[in-house]
Amino acid sequence: MFTHIARAGGGGSSKGGSGSGVFFLGYIIMFSIGNVVKKILPRTAELIVGGIIGALISILVLVLGIMGHTFGSTIFAIVFIAGIWTGWASSFYGVWERITKKSKITTQQIDAASQSDTSWNRVNLENHCKNVFMKFQADWSTFNVNSMQTYLTASCFSHNRLLLQAIYQLGRTNSMSNVVIEKCMIFEMHDDQDNSKDSFTVAFEAKANDQLINKQGTVLYTDTKSFTEYWKFIKHENTWLLDIITQDTDNSTSYNATIQNFAVQNNMYYSSDMGWLLLPERGVLMGSGKFGSSDINNHVIGTYRGLLTQFYTYSSNVGNTNNATWLISQVTLPKSYGGILIQPKRNIFSKTFDKHRLRVPKNYTKHTFEWPDFNNRYEVYATDRDQLATFELVNPKFMEYLYDNSPDFGIEVAENTAYLYQAVDFDSSLISDTHYKKMLDIILQAYKELKI
Repeated sequence: MFTHIARAGGGGSSKGGSGSGVFFLGYIIMFSIGNVVKKILPRTAELIVGGIIGALISILVLVLGIMGHTFGSTIFAIVFIAGIWTGWASSFYGVWERITKKSKITTQQIDAASQSDTSWNRVNLENHCKNVFMKFQADWSTFNVNSMQTYLTASCFSHNRLLLQAIYQLGRTNSMSNVVIEKCMIFEMHDDQDNSKDSFTVAFEAKANDQLINKQGTVLYTDTKSFTEYWKFIKHENTWLLDIITQDTDNSTSYNATIQNFAVQNNMYYSSDMGWLLLPERGVLMGSGKFGSSDINNHVIGTYRGLLTQFYTYSSNVGNTNNATWLISQVTLPKSYGGILIQPKRNIFSKTFDKHRLRVPKNYTKHTFEWPDFNNRYEVYATDRDQLATFELVNPKFMEYLYDNSPDFGIEVAENTAYLYQAVDFDSSLISDTHYKKMLDIILQAYKELKI
């Protein structure tokens, strides 16, 4: 909710497991059948035929499950049938049925508004939306921010420029090729007496070859599935500018109003779900992340003294019982320090069983310092002792400040990227602006030590 970015590279992770796999199989089968039936039959007939097909499949699966003579086979059948009927409901009463219904009313409103204001021309609006949609995909893929500035609002442009900067600093490209718009439908509009407050929202269903590619040319992730997005346009002088993009996959329960306010108050930008777009490939903390199963949420991005700064929550393995969640602030530094890891000491049992204790790579060497309190509180590892010695945050003043204010925070540097991190041992839904403000205070103190 309240995002400003395209789908490219975005999207969350889904839970795995055999049970969800059986459910998903039933869902996909019936959803696919339903879409075929919808294309060849009128509305009433499609509901009847779809329901009959769903019932026949359910009866067959249930009989086979019972004939298996095991409790497991029966449960398997029940879960599969649940997927069948969820797929049926999604197909015949899905998002586009709701959009189509709203669009009919919106079309009447646009036609009425066009009588006194020629800018409310439905055909022209849809053509404009399609042109902007295609242009955005191309500009996003090629980092063409100059072009973006011509059709995005100031806020939308600033957010996307920062995200593209973050992608560029990661040394990757989010390529959107073979883009096809399958549906385009205006389903909301607001005609104000003040024309500068006019707005409308269009729903797109599209597909593309969505690829995340690193600077070595390795494809990190590919998605070719169809997707649905909602694009809000607002009136600006004699044209319409794109203001907000919301993905249909956005989970409204993941939207955090307090973090949104934190971003606004600090001249930054918030996205509830960032998915895998900005998932780093390097480092101890983030390097173990996997495209398709790890997830970045509650993402806030901005700049401080010219340096890109980000705050977010990171889940290492969504849907897995060993999933670890972290609260992270990330800063891109002006120089590289190799690999450095400073993590709080935890009890002796945590070395084996604690999922929040980072496993140190073999090429890292442990280091101790002349400060007994520091050695008792933190473990320090680095790939290069000389680079560790130049890292300004490893000093008694800052580390004492960090320990006194947040003893459970750690620090990692992966080349020129610094992470301040905290293990989240509570329900991640309880994360609020209080946690982000605390991280911001520490980051500002770190900036002083780094003389930035």
